[in-house]
Amino acid sequence: MSRKLFPFAVILAVFLGAAFAPGQSEDPKARELVRKIDDLYRSDSSYARIEMEIVTPDWRRTLALKGWTQGQSKTLIRILEPKKEAGIGTLRLGNEMWNYLPKTDKVIKIPPSMMMSSWMGSDFTNDDLVRGSSLVEDYEAKVLGVEKAGEREVWRIGLTPKPDSPVVWGKVEMLVDRQSCLPVKQVFFDEEGKEARRLEYGDFRQVGWRQFPARMTFIPSDENRQTSILYDQIEFDLDISDDTFGLHRLRQGR
Repeated sequence: MSRKLFPFAVILAVFLGAAFAPGQSEDPKARELVRKIDDLYRSDSSYARIEMEIVTPDWRRTLALKGWTQGQSKTLIRILEPKKEAGIGTLRLGNEMWNYLPKTDKVIKIPPSMMMSSWMGSDFTNDDLVRGSSLVEDYEAKVLGVEKAGEREVWRIGLTPKPDSPVVWGKVEMLVDRQSCLPVKQVFFDEEGKEARRLEYGDFRQVGWRQFPARMTFIPSDENRQTSILYDQIEFDLDISDDTFGLHRLRQGR
């Protein structure tokens, strides 16, 4: 799994360490907190098995997925269940993405006009899987204050885009647990300052040296729906062949 949250957020967000030159207006404490959170998702490679649950007022569906990542630009995701969608795959190479549909045995390249479309009916877009924004590299951070979030005492951190950063949000606010320095919530605002969606973290587990939020839930602000991701298994820094990330592998459907 890459360190970058916004791609498959994270892959999804999950599958979802560049040098950083801080701006003069940045709060050093905020910068280090954001860097620590970015580091939760940093790895040379990863393999994960994930359950995705999509809940709307009219229906609920669950997908079982597996995925591989290499560096910051290569991702392969495969749907395992339900049976009617098993074998569907998504491949990301840099800023390009393809889907494989086993029923028709076709590989389809996703055009730029479809990048903001939903991925498999979820609250993740195709762009979420490709964009790969970094909190450290693309935003300036400032501690806005200390507050309570349930039983937790948290820092509220404001993130504003750096000039010319390739991000779609006007700003992001993050709640970070003061005791563990782990993320509790992120709130994304559009360019007009209106809340667009939020990302909530939970089910923290120890994975190697890092404590890791195994559950992440995206909740759009203007819709009565949500998408949750639960990591059933996650391994970092594996020996994954370059051959894994190719159109021929995508077409294999397994």
